[in-house]
Amino acid sequence: MKRLLRVVAIVGFASIVALGSAVADECQTAGTLTEVVGTVFVDKGQGFTPGVVGASLKNGDKVAVQGSGSAVVDFGNERMVTVPGSTTETLRAPGCGFVLDETGAVIVGAVAVGGGIAAAIAVSDSSSNRIPFFPVSP
Repeated sequence: MKRLLRVVAIVGFASIVALGSAVADECQTAGTLTEVVGTVFVDKGQGFTPGVVGASLKNGDKVAVQGSGSAVVDFGNERMVTVPGSTTETLRAPGCGFVLDETGAVIVGAVAVGGGIAAAIAVSDSSSNRIPFFPVSP
């Protein structure tokens, strides 16, 4: 029984690490300022400068839109960030952080089901005369 719990924990941890590294690789890509409407400024850590179409931006950079207008940053793979007017936003590429896509949801779901089964086996009482919820071999 302890072996099963260890296997479930190891598989779950390995799945989460694999998902995390795939997301981390995708989060390292730079974005491009593809659209500027109105007055737009960007801050790459050295203070705000005018935003220019084609500028390379990354996670953590700031985009400010003064008054009405907008800015669009394209991170590739159909991942765009739109900054509306009268707003300053710190960029975070879509899909970065702890937001799950379909693959991540499937992995987390599988780990949860496996953990539930392992917990049910762990709490089944094999020392009594009743039949345990899940048969457990000695």
